[in-house]
Amino acid sequence: MKNQPINIVWLKRDIRSQDHEPLHKAEQAGIPYKIIYLFEPSIIEYPDTSPRHLKFIYNSIQVLNTILKPFNRNVSVFYADAIDVFNYLIEEFDVKNVFSYQESGIQITWNRDKTISSFLKKHKITWQEFQRDGILRGIKNRENWNKNWHITMHAPIIQNRYSISKEEEIKHPFLIPVVLETAWKEYPKQFQPAGEQNAWRYLKSFVAKRGSNYQRHISKPTESRMSCSRLSPYLAWGNISIKQVFQFVGTHPNGTKNDKAFSAMLTRLHWHCHFIQKFEVECRYETLCINQGYELLAHQKNEKFIKAWKTGMTGVPLVDACMRAVAQTRLD
Repeated sequence: MKNQPINIVWLKRDIRSQDHEPLHKAEQAGIPYKIIYLFEPSIIEYPDTSPRHLKFIYNSIQVLNTILKPFNRNVSVFYADAIDVFNYLIEEFDVKNVFSYQESGIQITWNRDKTISSFLKKHKITWQEFQRDGILRGIKNRENWNKNWHITMHAPIIQNRYSISKEEEIKHPFLIPVVLETAWKEYPKQFQPAGEQNAWRYLKSFVAKRGSNYQRHISKPTESRMSCSRLSPYLAWGNISIKQVFQFVGTHPNGTKNDKAFSAMLTRLHWHCHFIQKFEVECRYETLCINQGYELLAHQKNEKFIKAWKTGMTGVPLVDACMRAVAQTRLD
């Protein structure tokens, strides 16, 4: 297989089949390509990853595989750090290009990407990263960012088309440990179901009826469960793109009678990207307070109080009710 030239599409926070530029470029390139997702132990073990994230990702991939199955395609899942996976891939295949979206993540993912970039350059493999959701990497300030974001949001949606693959699935040694895969398959019914098709189901129900009171109910714990979009996990893991949501809501016929509600929702899509861009430009936010004055405040870490807050046992009814709801249903 070493003499077989292939391209690689590396999925990160973009687990969908449509409006997907890396997959589109791979189809255009004219040589076979493999789609991969990496569950990286060094990143999974970091404190910002939850088992719920992993359940959602795993099940999103299963949904995507169902969509890709008619084309004899699938996502090859690896349980290994990226450098080990790419070492394996270049030993097994003649890798020409890697296509992926840029990832605005924590320092450990940035360090990982720099390592992979150097590795691929050393092996004369081109890594083409595409802009995700209007986020711009490497800019020094956000001057004109709003204008550029709106230009991106109004750009045409990529209509992905797939050829039928004649390639076999990658057989590799980096399998998910059985105990983990079993846990990820156990998906509680009270969680929002993962995957691209479910993202669209929630979006369509929002514009059809649920979102009519969005701006009035967004801050109310009970009403917001129905009136909010419920799209957070799908946007976080790219089951649907910001651009797809922006254009679907912005052009929907119900917008004329729900102008304030839909406008408020689109504003929050903008905020979503705004704060990711802010983090991209000022990544010190990962370890330092945004308001640096808080760094000077003395505070005692009371584990008993923290546990009471997390478990909804503070004795403050509204706080406790909200935290118990989060514990039962939160995915993002």
